Parts: sequence; C-alpha cells; structure tokens
Amino acid sequence: MHSEDRNESEEIMILGHDPWPGYRPAFYVVFAIGVLYLAFILAKTL
Repeated sequence: MHSEDRNESEEIMILGHDPWPGYRPAFYVVFAIGVLYLAFILAKTL
C-alpha cells in the first residue's frame, strides 16, 4: 500500500496476545528431546 493511499487518521493494527504460561519451558524440553533423538539416529547410522 502506498503512503498516498492511506489517510492520516488510519492506524496500523497489531494483532497480539499474552503468552501462555509454561509454553517456553515445554518448547525447550520437546526441542531437546528431538535433538537427542536425531543425535541417537545419527550415532546408530555411523
């Protein structure tokens, strides 16, 4: 969209939300399990 297409009073809408508690630690645990699993598979194929 060009700047001339916008009105001066038009604002940019930002869609946001509050993070779920416990999401980040759960992500790190699942990510670590996946990395360990891939390392196990790599070690078995060598």
